[in-house]
Amino acid sequence: MSPLLVAHRQAQAGRDPRAPLDACDFVAVDTELTGFDPRRHALVSIGAVRLRGLDICPGETFYTLVRPEGEVPRDSSLIHRLTASGLAAAPSESEALARFLEFLGPAIVVGHHVHLDMGFLHAASRRHLGGDLAAPCIDTLRLAMAFEEKRLVASGGCGDAQSLDYGLPALCRRYGLPVFPAHDARSDALAAAYLFVYLARKCARGRPLTLSGLWRAGRMWWG
Repeated sequence: MSPLLVAHRQAQAGRDPRAPLDACDFVAVDTELTGFDPRRHALVSIGAVRLRGLDICPGETFYTLVRPEGEVPRDSSLIHRLTASGLAAAPSESEALARFLEFLGPAIVVGHHVHLDMGFLHAASRRHLGGDLAAPCIDTLRLAMAFEEKRLVASGGCGDAQSLDYGLPALCRRYGLPVFPAHDARSDALAAAYLFVYLARKCARGRPLTLSGLWRAGRMWWG
């Protein structure tokens, strides 16, 4: 195990699940990829924004391109507009991961469909650092689904929470949140940050909320 991974795990150790959200640091994360399988595909960019409690820190952002070892399929380039030639001078995966972990520090990861992003970050960590990352994660997709299910029950069961569009841009429009250009890692991380703040406050319903309370209210995903 590399010293970098040891330091990361030490930074993540000792978190109190009873801590109020206002006392926690979060980092909203998004990645752009060459595909969806961490065993065959690669990271091409990582974006992140810091939150202190439920306050977004727009001046504390992270963004890096990532140079993949293999090809960048045309289908994925059409989505995120990143090409092999454009990534030729980008940091390597190991360099990009080290920079991201420095930015992350002791924070909890937030993301939309975050298990996909974390699958690639875990795979990169195993390749270069010798093991998985230790940061727990909050999935805003699951948080939104839990919120909509609760809202459906409160309304008497009119409608179908499962039929909603749970994509990040659609949810931001639904809740009146800022909408940013899609398929840009930094913009999508910022959108996820806004969505997280909105949903966490809805779960709190005006009362102080702890990490364990958010777990019960919104089904956090830890990995």
